[in-house]
Amino acid sequence: MLLNRSEFYIKVPLDNFIWSWQYSLPVIDYLRNKGLRLTPQRLELIRVLEKQGKYHPSFSEICEAVWKKHKNVSQSTILKNLTTFEELGLIRAFSFRGETHYELNPEPHVNIIAKDGKIVDVEDDELTKILEKLVERVSKKAGVRVRSLLVIME
Repeated sequence: MLLNRSEFYIKVPLDNFIWSWQYSLPVIDYLRNKGLRLTPQRLELIRVLEKQGKYHPSFSEICEAVWKKHKNVSQSTILKNLTTFEELGLIRAFSFRGETHYELNPEPHVNIIAKDGKIVDVEDDELTKILEKLVERVSKKAGVRVRSLLVIME
């Protein structure tokens, strides 16, 4: 089931549904159900991820955006929340060019570096099928469950 009210979405490890990564009830309710308080700082972080998420923002870009509204939030608080979101399956962190970036799209896809240096998703049904076959083949050959696949092209 795909509820796509915006172009950002997340995969919630709850019955394998894909929920909208919109500042909306599914994400908010999911966090509440996990016992997380919805502080103004955490809500701002969600808003920033929603706004910048399709460009795979770096940790420093996320911090700068959060600090525009909440100047006193520490880097460690932001990092702790991002780590929590990752542990809940809401986002995925990856390293690129020496910086940690955050991915909101959990489905197999290709990331490409745009002219402005931003990382953007390439959505293509044929590419998705190829990537899914690659994951299946590697899983069989290696005898392990592949959790994720990250493809970045420059």
